[in-house]
Amino acid sequence: MRRQRILSLSLLAVLAGVLPSALQAQAQFTGSWMLNRQQSDDINAKINTTVARMNLVVRQIARPRLRSTNTAYPHLSVFTQNNTVRVDMQGRPSVSSPSTGTPVMWQRETGRTCTQLKGDCVRVTSTTTGNQITQTFTAEDGQRVNVYTLSPDGNTMNMNVTITSPRLPQPLTYRLVYNRHNN
Repeated sequence: MRRQRILSLSLLAVLAGVLPSALQAQAQFTGSWMLNRQQSDDINAKINTTVARMNLVVRQIARPRLRSTNTAYPHLSVFTQNNTVRVDMQGRPSVSSPSTGTPVMWQRETGRTCTQLKGDCVRVTSTTTGNQITQTFTAEDGQRVNVYTLSPDGNTMNMNVTITSPRLPQPLTYRLVYNRHNN
């Protein structure tokens, strides 16, 4: 009994030290971010490289589909509070999920919740570690992972995107760079 209490107290002490630092790291992301086009990858060029090995007919279907779901949003807003990560992308519904990795179902076009991975519905998970937020979107035909990292001074945020699908000959990867926008 005493050993269990000591272990429980030890675990609480460790968690007490870790959780505040994770919450502080999350809070650093909160704010408004503007795209730095000069430092960001050319998404169309990355898409063309990814689909280059596909046959012509499939490539003509894959390219517009990838372009429609991979946009260099000129403005992002990130909110981190109470173990929740919310990202607002200009012209798109907000994406909000617990930063603990607990999945939520989200409909891409409306931002509403949904019940199954079908059509426009995806499973979203978010995790925070150090100066990084990872958002994973899992659909019935593939997965997108957005990894947000902060510069040491907290004024630049990189968004590294990886798209995988059994239909793609290789993953689509690109980096978008955002600068903190002071309102």
